[in-house]
Amino acid sequence: MPFLNIGDTALHYHQDGSGKPPILFVHPPCLTSRLFTTVQEKWTASSGLIRFDIRGHGYSEAGGGKLSLALIAEDMRRLLDGLGVKQAYVCSYGAGSFPALAAMLAYPERFVGGIMVSGASAYTDIVTRSKLQAAFISSILSPKGPIAFKAAWSEAGSKSSFEELHTEAKLGDSNKWREYTAACLDSSVQKRLPQLKQPVLILYGTADKTGQNYAAELKRRLPNSELYGIIGAGRQLLTKEPVTTAFVMTQWLAKQEHPEIADTYQEQEALLDELISKGIQEGAGNSASHH
Repeated sequence: MPFLNIGDTALHYHQDGSGKPPILFVHPPCLTSRLFTTVQEKWTASSGLIRFDIRGHGYSEAGGGKLSLALIAEDMRRLLDGLGVKQAYVCSYGAGSFPALAAMLAYPERFVGGIMVSGASAYTDIVTRSKLQAAFISSILSPKGPIAFKAAWSEAGSKSSFEELHTEAKLGDSNKWREYTAACLDSSVQKRLPQLKQPVLILYGTADKTGQNYAAELKRRLPNSELYGIIGAGRQLLTKEPVTTAFVMTQWLAKQEHPEIADTYQEQEALLDELISKGIQEGAGNSASHH
């Protein structure tokens, strides 16, 4: 089981493939990088993949510092340093978008692009904030077990995936869960999004109306972004739509690495036609914006 010593902690990580630049996965509070394994299994691109457990989550040590978005971003940079990786894309899920965006803002020369899956830059709706606040309070008053169970159950695509997510989640440190959750609730990263020049892919499920609103807000604020919805899908794109999620990520990455494949209007139309054929729509409307 690979670990990398970073300052006052040791981070658990997995690295697959050697394609450059690789993708660094960032998970939300309470869960672990296990969330990304289903997409990883469906991956066909040449890009290398790196997933890690944020300090105090899964197998990673808690360390001594208070967990903040800035600290997670610094850990991400140090992880790249330790693995000898000069540049990487960052791919986040859910509230993992907060440290992912923070890392892209803090270290633009290291994180050259981002993929936000069911992400947001600020949680403003009552339901989502209430769920996070409930997790925050539970991490103070309740044992770890029920919190880990609920977090894993909300994301699992099958009984086996639930068992894997739950087993690793309950290894974490509830104090770090609370600090990570608080950092997401209090984040001011949204105000800084116009400064972010790297390309960003925003991906959401069209049946997730709250997520669609957050995706549209990300698109509005990010200067260099593309927005796609998986038709009929809910929020759990990693575990319930891994094939389609991996496909749109692969196509987007290919365009970043080889911009000549979308040089002309006809080429762009062909790429969009391919996405539509897989049940993916462009933009945040109810139907594909294809002309």
